[in-house]
Amino acid sequence: MEIYVDLWRCIFCHACEVACERVHGSSRITVEAVKDWASVPVSCHHCEAAPCALVCPSGALTQEEAEVAFEAGKCTRCGLCIIACPFGAVDLDPAAMVQKCDLCPEREVPPCILTCPTEALVFGDRFEATEELRKRAASRIAQSYAASVGRERA
Repeated sequence: MEIYVDLWRCIFCHACEVACERVHGSSRITVEAVKDWASVPVSCHHCEAAPCALVCPSGALTQEEAEVAFEAGKCTRCGLCIIACPFGAVDLDPAAMVQKCDLCPEREVPPCILTCPTEALVFGDRFEATEELRKRAASRIAQSYAASVGRERA
């Protein structure tokens, strides 16, 4: 399972960050501004060959099936995982502890997904999530085309 983002729907409201902070004490998802016209929620991608887990010398980050797990007790706070993450999804919390999205395994759906008012965050396996994003993109294209030829599309 992974979290995917529909960039067209994110309105930079930070509701996902607030929901995550309520559960974990500090947010493990961050909404980043891109220029002054777009925003991107950033969280762990749970990569197949996760660079953060590969460089972790203490074994605090490990690759487990389709997710990257973090064990705080093993973390030495060396920061190599932060440098290695190509998405900027690993960070230090205020107590200088490495933090990253764990997909809230104790819940069926992470709170960040449930709280997003525009459904910009999609949670599912790679096929399901990308299929949903494709359908949304096709719908936007169809609506744009219909508007350009003077017809509204239901």
